[in-house]
Amino acid sequence: MSISKGLRRSPRMTIVVVAAVVCAVVAAVAYGATVPAIQTTTPNHADQVTNIDVLRQQIRNYYGDPMGTGVFSPDSNYAQEAASVAAQGGSWLQARAHANDGAKTKAIVLDVDDTTLVTWNYELASNWAYDATKNAAYVNGELFPAVPGMVDMVNRAKAEGYAVIFLTGRPTTQEATTLGNLTDSDTIGLDAGYPTPDLIFTKPATADYPPYLQTACADMVALGKSCTTIEYKSATRSYIETLGYDIVANFGDQYSDFTGGYADKTFKLPNPNYYLP
Repeated sequence: MSISKGLRRSPRMTIVVVAAVVCAVVAAVAYGATVPAIQTTTPNHADQVTNIDVLRQQIRNYYGDPMGTGVFSPDSNYAQEAASVAAQGGSWLQARAHANDGAKTKAIVLDVDDTTLVTWNYELASNWAYDATKNAAYVNGELFPAVPGMVDMVNRAKAEGYAVIFLTGRPTTQEATTLGNLTDSDTIGLDAGYPTPDLIFTKPATADYPPYLQTACADMVALGKSCTTIEYKSATRSYIETLGYDIVANFGDQYSDFTGGYADKTFKLPNPNYYLP
C-alpha cells in the first residue's frame, strides 16, 4: 500500500541560524512570501545569534565529522544521542509487546529521512540548502546509511510481533528506491538493514490522493495545493488505525511528524540540519 510525497522537503526551511540567547521579545521571522515563518525569537544584537560559519562547524563536530567528509562518526555525539532514543523506543515497545489490547495489530510508524536513514552526506554536499536535483541523486542512488540504533530496534520490534510501517514525505515516484535503501529489495546503493515493512506510505501527487487525503486536505486541494506535512501524516496515521492497527510508537525527526495524534507515544530523533513545519 503506498501513499508518497513530492520532494522530500517541500516547502523546506534550512536552519542556518540558531539564537544563542533567548530574547524577551518573541516574533515571527519571515523567510519569504510563500514560506510559513518559523516561530522564534528576534535577536536584538548580532552577538545573540550564532555565526553561520561557526554553527556549520558546530554541526560538523556534533556528527563527528569536523572536516566535512560526509561520513558521520559512530562515536559522535549525534550517534550516541540517536542510539539513546532508539533504545528508549525499544524499551517502550518491549514492555508492551505482549499486552492484550483487543483485536488490533500492534504497529510502529517510522519516518524515513533522518529517522531511519541519515542524510548527513547530502546535507554537506548541498551546504544545507535544498537542491532538488542533488537530493534526487542521493535518494535514487540509495546512498543513505541507517540512523544509529534504529535497525536493531526495528528488527527487534518485528520479532516481537509489531507491524512495521514507514510513513514518509518522499514522493511515490521514489518509493522503490526508498525501499531499496531501507531493505535488500534491490541491488542499488546501500541496504540499511531494515526488515521488509508491512506497509509503506509515500506522498502521492494531489491528483492521486486517496479519499482519506481528499477529505483531510479538502481546503488545500481546493486552492490547488497539496497537504501540509501535518495534514498528510496525521491523516495517514488515522487511516492506518482504521485498517486495524494500534500505533504503539511513532518515530520521527520533526515535530510535524507527531502533531495530530494517533500514536500511544512519540520518539524524536535528533536533527539540527533542517526544519519541516
